[in-house]
Amino acid sequence: MNDRKKKQALHVFSRGTLRVKMLTLFICLIAIPLSLQGMITYSQFSTSSEERTSEYTAQIVHQINRNLERNLEEMKRLSLMPLYDNSVLSILRELRSNSPSPPYLSTEKRQKMTLYISSLSYSRPEVKGIQIISQNGMIFSNLDPTTMTTHVNLEGESWYGRVVKGNGASVIIPQHRAGYYADSAQEPYFSVARLLREPNTNAPLGIIKIDMKMEMIDQILANMPFTKEGSLIIVNQQNELFFEKRENGNLPGYRTLLRETDGGMPFLQGEKTVRLQGQRYLLIDNQSAETGLLVISIIPVDSLLKDSNTLRDFTIFIAAIFLVVAGGLATYFAYSLSKPLVVLKEKMLQVEQGNFHERVPVVSEDEIGKLSEQFNHMVEEINRLVNEVYAISLREREAELAALQSQIHPHFIYNTLEAINMMAIRAGNFDVSDMVSSLGKLMRYTVERGDGFVTLAEELTSLASYVRIQQTRLEDRIQVEMEVDENLRDARIPKLLLQPLVENAIYHGIERLEHGGTIWLTVMRDDQDMRISVRDDGKGMSEQELARLRTVVRLPFHQNEATCGQRTGTALRNIHQRITLLYGEPYSLQIDSRAGQGSSFTLKIPLESGKRGMRHVQSLASGG
Repeated sequence: MNDRKKKQALHVFSRGTLRVKMLTLFICLIAIPLSLQGMITYSQFSTSSEERTSEYTAQIVHQINRNLERNLEEMKRLSLMPLYDNSVLSILRELRSNSPSPPYLSTEKRQKMTLYISSLSYSRPEVKGIQIISQNGMIFSNLDPTTMTTHVNLEGESWYGRVVKGNGASVIIPQHRAGYYADSAQEPYFSVARLLREPNTNAPLGIIKIDMKMEMIDQILANMPFTKEGSLIIVNQQNELFFEKRENGNLPGYRTLLRETDGGMPFLQGEKTVRLQGQRYLLIDNQSAETGLLVISIIPVDSLLKDSNTLRDFTIFIAAIFLVVAGGLATYFAYSLSKPLVVLKEKMLQVEQGNFHERVPVVSEDEIGKLSEQFNHMVEEINRLVNEVYAISLREREAELAALQSQIHPHFIYNTLEAINMMAIRAGNFDVSDMVSSLGKLMRYTVERGDGFVTLAEELTSLASYVRIQQTRLEDRIQVEMEVDENLRDARIPKLLLQPLVENAIYHGIERLEHGGTIWLTVMRDDQDMRISVRDDGKGMSEQELARLRTVVRLPFHQNEATCGQRTGTALRNIHQRITLLYGEPYSLQIDSRAGQGSSFTLKIPLESGKRGMRHVQSLASGG
């Protein structure tokens, strides 16, 4: 299919004028380099911008993770402090009772715990609150007692299982709600917690839990040039959200990333272009080996290409201006260069019509000027030759033809044959009489003028005369059986169509057989066509002979049989060419044969073939 389109394009281009070709060539030589340069520049600049942004963002994400890591490490160290204070451990041992009613704790000890916790949170604005919770659920905090409950059921807290599972190691808890805060509409926070154990026995004494404000991460981001056109997400290894920041609500966030990745947040440790919400985004992440937190930056690719798009638009604008100017210059030069050739073409058309006095003005000394001079010399020579040779030869040829036509008159031949016929009848040679009579009818039918079409009945009558001649010549060694649809006898077909087919069957199929043979002629209706078949039981052809004959029959009109090493099949080729010219490619001569079994020749003719054939030939002559 692509080859066909290329051939059509080349055909259209080849039929164009020289001016169009030159103008097309000039514009292509200008437009293609400009387009390639623009595309390459845009591609290189876009790639460079994206790479620079990726590297810069990767550095920022890495730095955010390091700052966050330092803050959390500080909180982890802070959570170890109670284990080094014997007073705190003593109070927690005292509260380790599992009795239903909590043991009594003096006010002095409560104040001591509060002061200790307050000292831990001193000068730490990022800390929302520090809670030390005993085994029986009693809470000590640096916060206002009106904002806290005094006891909490640890087993009912969602985060408690993480702390127990930590087995004394620090645990980072993502955004959650704790039951010990009185205000249910509290701001989001995350925590660092640790299970406090007896230093000697490792028996659980309680829990220290440090709740961190989100302002801590905001403070980290405040010192970073975080893009306003992107999103920042921080999750842990379980894909639980710690922090999310989106300057634009239309940008994809934590939930979108979970949904687009089927619930599995990608741990890429690098960069990758992903498609979210139908748009392309550059995703850059960095995971902390210490905390396990994954910082993900999501930046729209379109925002990265703003500068590239500006450069692209500017390049297109400049290229359009250059193309318009270059197109004008190309048009001017194309018309200037082709004008002498156009004049030369017009003069050639005049000469083609017989006007040999036309001359081309020579206005330059280049190749076109030399061509114009040679054209003028050629026309002068042609004019001389026509006057001196062609006209005289034409008159002599016309005189010879007229003399020949006057000598050979058809009526003379018919009268001679009729005289031979009468002489044969008087001598009792009725076979000779029948043969001469058939030959006369055949010659009259052959030389009669007309539009080239006859009825099927007329063609069959002529064929009968030819068959009688052949049967007389071959002493009845051939039999011809005809099966004709009577409704088709008035149908018009090309003249002298059946005789060559029967003649071919006789000479190449039956004549050389001692026992002779039979030829079957069948004319039947096939839908809107007339189907003609000539079949014999002669010697037939081998596959190689059949292939060569088919090649000869389908040779182009400008070639002869000698081009393929075959000197037979001329009559069949003429029939094939006549049918194809009259009715088009769908109608052609079909040949089948087997060695020792005879041959078959089949063709189709459309009904009302006379009118249709003339229309088809006229359309070919007009180039339509």
